[in-house]
Amino acid sequence: MAEQPGRPGRGRARAAAIPELRAGEPSAAARAWRLRLSDRMLALLAEEAEAGRPALWLPVAFGCGAVIYFSASREPELWASAAPAAVGLALLWLARGKFLTLWLALAVTFGGAGFLAGKLATVRAEAPALDRPLRGEVVGRVLLVEPRARGMRRLTIEPERLTTLAADDLPARVRVTARADPPLAAGDRVSLTALWRPPEGPVRPGGYDFARVAFFEKIGATGFGAKDIRLLPAVPEGLAARAAAALERLRARLTARITSAVGGPEGAVAAALVTGVQGPIPQSVSDDLRAAGLSHILSISGLHMALVAGTLFWFARASLALSQRAALRLPVKEIGAAIALAGATFYLALSGAEVATQRSYVMIAVALIAVMLGRPALAPRNFALAGLLVAAWTPEALLGPSFQMSFAAVAGLVAWFETRRDLPPAPPPASRGAAVMRRLRRAATLAVMTTLVAGAATAPFAAYHFQRLTPYALAGNALAEPLIGLVVMPAAIGGLIFAPLGLDGFWWRLMGLGLEGVLAIAHAVASWPGAERNVVAFGPEALILFALGLAWLCLWRTPLRWGGAPILAAALALAAFPARPDVVIDASGRALAARTPDGRLALVGASPGGFAAKVWFAADGSSAPTREAARGVRCDAYGCVAPLAGGGLVALSRDARGLEEDCRRATLVVTRREAPAACAETAAVIDRKILAATGALSLTRSGKGFSGVAALEPSGSRPWTRQPAAPPPEAATRLIFAATPPLTREPEPPPVDPTDPPDETDADDAVSPDDQ
Repeated sequence: MAEQPGRPGRGRARAAAIPELRAGEPSAAARAWRLRLSDRMLALLAEEAEAGRPALWLPVAFGCGAVIYFSASREPELWASAAPAAVGLALLWLARGKFLTLWLALAVTFGGAGFLAGKLATVRAEAPALDRPLRGEVVGRVLLVEPRARGMRRLTIEPERLTTLAADDLPARVRVTARADPPLAAGDRVSLTALWRPPEGPVRPGGYDFARVAFFEKIGATGFGAKDIRLLPAVPEGLAARAAAALERLRARLTARITSAVGGPEGAVAAALVTGVQGPIPQSVSDDLRAAGLSHILSISGLHMALVAGTLFWFARASLALSQRAALRLPVKEIGAAIALAGATFYLALSGAEVATQRSYVMIAVALIAVMLGRPALAPRNFALAGLLVAAWTPEALLGPSFQMSFAAVAGLVAWFETRRDLPPAPPPASRGAAVMRRLRRAATLAVMTTLVAGAATAPFAAYHFQRLTPYALAGNALAEPLIGLVVMPAAIGGLIFAPLGLDGFWWRLMGLGLEGVLAIAHAVASWPGAERNVVAFGPEALILFALGLAWLCLWRTPLRWGGAPILAAALALAAFPARPDVVIDASGRALAARTPDGRLALVGASPGGFAAKVWFAADGSSAPTREAARGVRCDAYGCVAPLAGGGLVALSRDARGLEEDCRRATLVVTRREAPAACAETAAVIDRKILAATGALSLTRSGKGFSGVAALEPSGSRPWTRQPAAPPPEAATRLIFAATPPLTREPEPPPVDPTDPPDETDADDAVSPDDQ
């Protein structure tokens, strides 16, 4: 009897009576469909393998290994770091002749090699560093002078002596911000006095780790409040040191020449595009460029290298083509590529060879060498090889936004160009006018799609690292990039070529005119409503899925690539619902931000203009804080209190006389002092001992207490944390909820501005990376 509608019981009984259905086995139709799908997948994999596409995943495996190394809670031993690569090599030997097993063994080998590369980079960078603040004199040689706003400059010094530190404890380099008088240049020997501190860690969990960046730059101390700056007699230096100093002096002279020739903010931007010195750029100009999606032009990276190399390549080929004999007898294209490579190498040295510039140079060099060897320049294998070389030499760069955004953009562009090559050729134009219109359409399509693809590929990384999206970046780049590509960068090349002859003034002024238009476009786009959108900081899990989904879309060529779509959808779902902490505490315990009952963040003990406050508000998806951010916070000479979402108070205790009262009345007590044990019986306590082990903290209400996320790993230590591994006290993991009547103190001291930091020499909540 056929199953009747509305009577499901019979259907279940029938299924139970058939052994095949009862066992959960598929029907013949289902088996045939699965077989067809399996055959189709195998055919697509065979097509990808025939095109060599699995090899493109080997640099991805290498990068994953490096990221796993940097994510470890404890520093692995060297032998343990080499073990995964050794296991991979053994698997390669066992997998001979087995296609799938061979590729899996290669992935393990490259992943292990990435892990080992991270360890070796750490061993190379290891150098002494301060473990506590101290004040004193440094004597050493100036390696780098970077102009800063407001007449300041940042000095990188190779110290000969630092206060009373022993030679074995002397940092390899120190960095200090000082006034611009007296004039200094690279190679000068100086003496100055400052307050020296170890490089600071993240100002929030999951944030940018200044201490790790400083570790790999071998910066062992950062100085503040420099005074008594004196030039000392020079001492003999080696050839390499003299050459490096001469190059830095050349950069400084060229920066000054460009700035004076162009003038205004355009001069500062022009100098940044040529020599990489960004310090003198006004903050308002930087803000406009960022809101218009044009801030990438300030960092000498892929765009600049491509324009310099491309201009030289085109000019060299065009010049050789003027001679019929040269055009017929010489490999014009290969010679043009060699000249472009030489020019890109000079540009790398002149621009300061920052990490982003080095990475872009490697990518351009691989492409130009491919041209010299008669291979395609824009090929996925070239891109993968460049990524592998950069990751092998500087694996720590994989964690930074510069590497991630650059390679995401290039991966998207290479994949898009591949799809264009697969399109059938268009029929020839009917007339010369039609040919001109086709070229114009192609140029417009290229400009729009390049910006669109690069913007879409980099947006998740910008949102993760900067908590910022620029909806009008497409318009800003479409309007400004023709000026940059046709006027600004060619004029910069002309200026560099004619500078030795003293005929560069015209070129710098031409560059300034182009930049005047670029800055006008940036200002106009930045003024549009909603030009900059803040997003709440999301976790690394979403970023990992974004990266995997993007790689899946870009590295496969067949319909297999669309498997990246559900991965990207999962990443978007994770990023759309991030956790927002209720309290963020500075690593020093001098400042915090607390979520109040109305859902906003309130600043306690932190200046709205301070770096940490800006980072906290950006991570919360809010605009930059103002003095209104302290509304509802009450302060006196003993400390501050603020209401908490969910009830209760958070107390920032600055004085021992107020600490006892805070412990009785507050739900959460934060102090840079050592709290008495009895305090933890009535309140959740974050004190000096806990913060020394955890660094900055994010706390979220959880039942009757708080769950916390630490900026540092409490269970372990890495070389860049600059502190011994020590588990935090029990109070760090067992935070107690307490009912809190209104806080009163008798007698109550005079009220204090809640945004004023305490009156201590090093009481600022944090310093920006420019000052470290």
